[in-house]
Amino acid sequence: MIRQAIVAVGLLASVPCLAQPPGARDPDWPCQQIKVPELSIAAVWSGPAIDTGGTAWKDDPAVADLVEKLAPRREPIEHAQGLVHDFAQHAGDQKQPRLLLVLAGLFDVLGQERDSVMAGLDRFGGRQKELAAELRADNEKLRALQTASTSDPNAVQQMTQKVTWEAEVFQDRRQALSYACDVPGKIEQRLFSLARQIQQELG
Repeated sequence: MIRQAIVAVGLLASVPCLAQPPGARDPDWPCQQIKVPELSIAAVWSGPAIDTGGTAWKDDPAVADLVEKLAPRREPIEHAQGLVHDFAQHAGDQKQPRLLLVLAGLFDVLGQERDSVMAGLDRFGGRQKELAAELRADNEKLRALQTASTSDPNAVQQMTQKVTWEAEVFQDRRQALSYACDVPGKIEQRLFSLARQIQQELG
C-alpha cells in the first residue's frame, strides 16, 4: 500500500498544469504551440487574389476531383505536387484560373479540417483541466487519509489505487496530445507546399 502511494504521488508530481505559452489567453488551449484560431491565405500565398469564401471550385469536376486527391495528408506531398504539375500541363490557356480554383478548394477543405482539429483540441484541453482538478482533489483526500490515525487501511488502499489510475490516465492523454498538437501545423505545411507548387506552375 505504501509503495502504491509513492507511485501515485510521483505521478501527480509529473502532471503540471496545462502548458501554456507566455501571454496565452485561452485557458483551455492544451498545446505548447501558440494558438492561431484561423487559417490565413496570406500566410501561404502571395500570388493573384483568391476567392477563399466561394464555392466555385466545386463547379469544376476536374478541379474538385484534384482537390479531393491533394487534401488528404496520407497522400505523399511529392506525389501531390506531381498531380498539380500534370493538371497545369493539361489546363491550356485556362491554367491560371483553374489553378487558382484548386488553391481555393484546398484552402476550403484543409481549413475546415484544421477548424475541426482545433475544436477537438479545445475540448480536449477543457477535459484535461477537469481531470487535473479531480486528480489533485483525490490526492488531497489520499494525504488526509494517510495522516489520520483513525483511517481504515482498506480505504487508504482504495484511494491510492484511484489516484494512481487517474494519474496514469492523465499521462496517457498527455502523450496522445503531443501528436494531436502537431496536426494543425502539418495541415498548414501541406497547404503551403501545395500553394508553392501552384505558384511555380503559374510562373
